[in-house]
Amino acid sequence: MRPEPTGEQRELQEAVRGLLSREVDPDRLLRWENEPAACDPVLARTVAELGWIGLGLPTASGGGGADLSDVACLVEECARGLLPRPLLGAIRSADALATLDPADPLLPDLASGRGRLALALDEPGGRDPRGWKTALSGPRGARVVDGEKAYVPDAEGSDVHLVAARDGGSTAFALVDRRTPGVSVQALRGFGGDRQGHVGYRAAAVLREIAATDEALARVQRRQAALALAEMTGGMAAVLEMTVEYVKMREQFGQKIAVFQAVRHQVADMGTTFTAARHLAWQTITRIAAGAPRDVEEASAIAWVGQAFKRVCWTAHHLHGGAGFVVEHRLRFHGERAQSLCIRWAPEAPALREIAAALLD
Repeated sequence: MRPEPTGEQRELQEAVRGLLSREVDPDRLLRWENEPAACDPVLARTVAELGWIGLGLPTASGGGGADLSDVACLVEECARGLLPRPLLGAIRSADALATLDPADPLLPDLASGRGRLALALDEPGGRDPRGWKTALSGPRGARVVDGEKAYVPDAEGSDVHLVAARDGGSTAFALVDRRTPGVSVQALRGFGGDRQGHVGYRAAAVLREIAATDEALARVQRRQAALALAEMTGGMAAVLEMTVEYVKMREQFGQKIAVFQAVRHQVADMGTTFTAARHLAWQTITRIAAGAPRDVEEASAIAWVGQAFKRVCWTAHHLHGGAGFVVEHRLRFHGERAQSLCIRWAPEAPALREIAAALLD
């Protein structure tokens, strides 16, 4: 468990908060939503130069060599400050590749921001690798991938796709250049403003295979879920803080609405929900960072934290009234990200099935 950040983590949080408070605001986020890159290139270069993307990568690959807890601490603060989704995705994809192969030659480009990687993991039929139809074939040195991947983050804006596939009866990973013949992207707009795509691979040439197993895929998925938990606690912290400030300022019937008991009860519920969610999230993050096996507590965190984020956002919208629903308000971005994160990285139904199975065993 990580009840409080370390001194170094606190310094990192303060640096992230200072930069994002200066460089990210609703007006810029709205403008970036309509730009092809979905973020400011100057901010992207700054983030890469500060080492945020490569924080958890090996030092030999130009990274910071930090563990998952440090990366989650960074992601939590980035989510609090609404770092554009493509840059959060860059941190995620770099971590996934380093988890599979800490010596992959693409990692230095990812750490420096020169390269962009998309995670092509899920398929239209689901997330269970046993049901995947995407497959590798062909002789060594001339391998190709055929199939379809769904809801690939930054599918069109990336340079390379990390494709999870079947190779015979086992799980395999391959790096595929997005521009290679046989790769087609159907662009999608995610609920949280993130750019996604359905990607078709038709005899698409493989740049490089990565030796992997079902266990390696599980490690990647667990780390991605841990980073999602950090994103959600960061968003919740921001929503709770802005709501407390708002009710102390907003007047109704000639007085601040914070004096009304019903408002106080709702804010108190938000606070206790956030405290419980943060405890569960960081208990799970630190367990995954330490290499502990998956257990029902991890499923409990996934089932609880995502729904807690949505409840906190809903109460905040209620207390803000119409102000919280306008597109120029920061609360709108957090509310959309809450929905997106729950769907993409912390779906409630599979976690509840796992909890029920453990209780009934």
